[in-house]
Amino acid sequence: MQGNLLGLDIGAKTIKAVLLAGRGAAGGRLLAAEEVNIEECGGLEPALGKLAENSSFKNVSCCICLPFDDVMLRQVTLPFRDDGKIRKTLAFEMEPLIPFAKGEVVIDYLKSDAGTLLAAAVPQKVIKNLIEAVEKTLSADVVIIDVSPAVLAYPVMENNPADESAMVLDIGASGTRACFYENGAIVQMRSFAFGGDALVAASARGKAIEKAEALPILIKGLPDNIDAVDELCRKFCQEMKNTIEIMKINGVLKKDISRITATGGGSLFGFLIKELEDCFSLSVEIMDLARINKIEIALGVKEKYHPQFMSTALAASVRLAFRGRGFNFRQGEFAAKGAGFGAKDQLRRAAIVAAVILFLGLANLIGGYALQVHQASIIKKKIALIFKKNYPEAQAMVDPLQQLKTKLTEERKTLGFSEGAKDIAVADILKEISALIPAAMDVLISDFSYENGVALISGRAQDMDVVSAAKNELMKSSFFKDVVLGSTSLAKGADKVEFSMRIELK
Repeated sequence: MQGNLLGLDIGAKTIKAVLLAGRGAAGGRLLAAEEVNIEECGGLEPALGKLAENSSFKNVSCCICLPFDDVMLRQVTLPFRDDGKIRKTLAFEMEPLIPFAKGEVVIDYLKSDAGTLLAAAVPQKVIKNLIEAVEKTLSADVVIIDVSPAVLAYPVMENNPADESAMVLDIGASGTRACFYENGAIVQMRSFAFGGDALVAASARGKAIEKAEALPILIKGLPDNIDAVDELCRKFCQEMKNTIEIMKINGVLKKDISRITATGGGSLFGFLIKELEDCFSLSVEIMDLARINKIEIALGVKEKYHPQFMSTALAASVRLAFRGRGFNFRQGEFAAKGAGFGAKDQLRRAAIVAAVILFLGLANLIGGYALQVHQASIIKKKIALIFKKNYPEAQAMVDPLQQLKTKLTEERKTLGFSEGAKDIAVADILKEISALIPAAMDVLISDFSYENGVALISGRAQDMDVVSAAKNELMKSSFFKDVVLGSTSLAKGADKVEFSMRIELK
């Protein structure tokens, strides 16, 4: 995709925006990054309006990451893998599993190699409100609407072995989102009621200090043992471990987790990362998408862009560059205009390719005669277009060549383009004028017409003396009977004189 790419991470409390130029891989450039508090601005639209104050966020292609709480996920098993059949059937399969009628939600899905589908449903009003708010406020072209855990997972999957079983954790302020993938496919996503705010609050209570004082202490480390913080971390890790065990029992995961990648503000807490490493006996990787994709960060943006806080927004802009994988709830009646990558577009392209193949096959069977008839039809159409363009007043096209010849002859007689008085050709008249007025006079002839033995010229010269001198030179012609100077005036915005002359031929 060409042009700048806007990634919007719309959460419960904030909107994070990243503007990317380039493909999103090596050579990309991060142009802008902003975070806006939705509550402080008074709602989603005012918050987007705050973003719009930076004109670089306007009139660009956009990928929106939905708040995870707006998405309903279900595991669905169907006896077929064809996308066309899946889309026709999935809404009916999902209807008993969600608290909405199938006509009230937008549904998309991801396939796994185990034969199951990870289906996601979002209320239509959520999609509609998001599109209207973003397009109205930012004048942006919303191309993709995805889910933040999936958007974060794909860059990690692209840069690691395809056969591994792993999870990506986005540890936010009020909640943690986990995305599980195996053998190159996302198999499940989960939300946990655990976040940085709870750790900060527990630390503040344990130390009897304000929350604002507790946060930098937690980021630097945990110098004093605070039982409440330790207990929260252990409980979270155990809940994660139990979730993975249940997924293995249910067949969603086939192997043990071999990689953990963390991002979000909570990934800054070293004691939490260590607890995760001890619990799973794995080294936890901290996501830095700009570094992984070799994205250059523009000057003046580095202080606003923090890898852990803005990773989802950057991943969304990278998602725009590649498009191929992930959910997209911009479909059906909400399909992006001219997006060109949905299932319907793929079917349309396939139909075009099939039609071309069929046509070539028929042409080969029928032989050269059919090809000649086709070529003749094309030539006739081109002739008809040329005839209509040059002879629009004709009632019908009978013999186009003869009709155009006759029309050309008539126009020549009418306009005097073939000959002048006493067999003087128009070309000779023009040649005579050009020869008599020397180039040194700096006279520009801008208009010429000839009819019934009279030529009219108009042009521009340096001053009236030059015009008079040109008239006198023309009087020397053996073709011209009289040369009369017509109107003269100063040219607008220039120190030139505009003039006209009437030349009567002998």
